[in-house]
Amino acid sequence: MKKNGFKIVTNKILAVFIILVSLSGCDLELNPSYDFNAELDVFDPFADGTAWDFLNSDVANRLDEDGNLDNDSFHYMVAAIKKAGFEDLYNQTETTERTYLLLNNSAFTGEGDVIQIVTGSSSVEDGETPEQVMERVDTPEKLEKLRTVLRYHIVTTYITQVPTLFDSDVDYIFQTLIPGEDGLIAFRRDTRWRVNINNGDAPLPPSATSQSENVRNHNYIFNNGIGHHISDPVRNQPY
Repeated sequence: MKKNGFKIVTNKILAVFIILVSLSGCDLELNPSYDFNAELDVFDPFADGTAWDFLNSDVANRLDEDGNLDNDSFHYMVAAIKKAGFEDLYNQTETTERTYLLLNNSAFTGEGDVIQIVTGSSSVEDGETPEQVMERVDTPEKLEKLRTVLRYHIVTTYITQVPTLFDSDVDYIFQTLIPGEDGLIAFRRDTRWRVNINNGDAPLPPSATSQSENVRNHNYIFNNGIGHHISDPVRNQPY
């Protein structure tokens, strides 16, 4: 009984001590409060224009520090769209249900990339401009191949990570501007919200030759759809 009484007294002393310590902290200054600034605005910088407006903006046509074409810019895509006569596809405002896969300069100039797909050669001479390179598209067959590449990179659904790709690690199949099975394209996001296109396991037609590519930058919001920036062309069927 004495031991139990001792424990009770000790616990009471400890409780009183804790109360005194907490009361002694009442003189501390409160952290300063911050008022919400309603003038701060979070907005999509390209939302007032079309995909074509963006591609022709200074942001999309940067040069690197040496004055050369920046690999992440879109000089070649602009030249390709003009060569194909597809300005209206990127400038249309009849529908917002479009996802534009924005092909940067690297997507045109590497092995197996757009220039080689269309012309058979990936070489670019020093000082040769994107417009000059597109002059190699000099036959009806090459022109139609270029147009097919561009059509496949416009999807007829507005695709965001969520809610469009609601479940992670699941392939979602959409239609591009190429009709039928040849125009199917697969999008998949992972748990970190990154998006892959035409994953090797995507349920595309058995005859498809898929080419996987990770999205480099997501969610360029336009008034006629949404854009995602990639560094290599994707495909279902060979062009």
